[in-house]
Amino acid sequence: MNASRLIAIFLVVGTVLWIGSAYLFGDKAANESDMAQSNDTAGKKVATQPHGSVRTITSTAMDHVDYLRVSGRTEAVISVEIRAETEASVVELGIAKGQSVKKGDLIAKLAVDGRMAQVQKARALVAQRELESTAANSLAEKDYRSKTGVAQTVAQLEEARADLKIAQTELNHTEIRAPFDGIVENLPADIGDLMSIGDPVATLIKADPMLVVAHVPEHSIRSIDLGQLAHVTLFDGSEYDGIVRYTARVADNSTRTFKVEVEIDNTDLSIPDGMTAEMEIPIGTKRAHHVLPSVLTLNDEGALGVRSVIDGNKVDFLPVELQGGNRDRIWIGGLPEQIELIVVGHDWVKEGAIVDVVHLQTDENGRPILAKAENADTDDQSATTLSEKVAR
Repeated sequence: MNASRLIAIFLVVGTVLWIGSAYLFGDKAANESDMAQSNDTAGKKVATQPHGSVRTITSTAMDHVDYLRVSGRTEAVISVEIRAETEASVVELGIAKGQSVKKGDLIAKLAVDGRMAQVQKARALVAQRELESTAANSLAEKDYRSKTGVAQTVAQLEEARADLKIAQTELNHTEIRAPFDGIVENLPADIGDLMSIGDPVATLIKADPMLVVAHVPEHSIRSIDLGQLAHVTLFDGSEYDGIVRYTARVADNSTRTFKVEVEIDNTDLSIPDGMTAEMEIPIGTKRAHHVLPSVLTLNDEGALGVRSVIDGNKVDFLPVELQGGNRDRIWIGGLPEQIELIVVGHDWVKEGAIVDVVHLQTDENGRPILAKAENADTDDQSATTLSEKVAR
């Protein structure tokens, strides 16, 4: 092998070793250097990372009346579909749809046809049977008529009287009258219509008092008593006080709920049948916190609750049970007797976080008293959260 070939081989081998050494030792040194820089940077960040800031109030549980709230609808205390009891055509209507009627007012009059003649015929037969019965009794007293003959005339007289009563009833059925004071809700019959027995003539409702009907879950029905006061809010916003007049003793098989009826006054007949209503029935007293709706939040699992401060500066999440209220204040249960409730900043901190706490005083209604003016620097402005604005 000549010298030039050996030199070439040595150069190639040397080049490969030089390049490989960079991969074997250079990356390790670089990685160690990068890790050292990363650890140093992380340490500086941890050391300099500021705590979150929250505002809190001391919230104490108190007694409040617990209400059962269920949706229902109004329902007339009586609703009757009046039907024809004989076959005849309508010759007169005494009322109009939507009209108020008194008991005994004429609703519809049907054609009499031959019914009056049937009554007169029955009356004549009764008169004849009465004479025959009187004569038979007179003859029986003189022993000119047997007791069997007398009994036969008596039976014929009673049969004639029964026929007369039937004929009079059939005649009376040609005049259909209101069975009670009410309102004509529907009037399907019209003049000239041929009515058969059982055909609807009119629907009459009694709207005073008005009922509010709802279906109560089985876990709450035992809390409701007859005669108990209830509050009703109709769909149009009008409010009424009523009394529980009926609670079902048998559940609906499909929904496992119990029917409850509340009676409210409707003297002016202003409440319509079938309007949506919300029923509120007091069912006892509970301990709960009275707070602003804005303090409610959700955790990562989607549970509804509030955030509080424990151990002086540590954030905790507490699930709650809603117990009613309105847009201004709500009642929440399932909490300790007293908590340090976060009212500002609760949406921006997590459970377990260490925070800077600013405790706020409350007014006579339990509302947090916030500072009227905030510092104008950037840090304070950025710390003003949406929750704080709502709390104001």
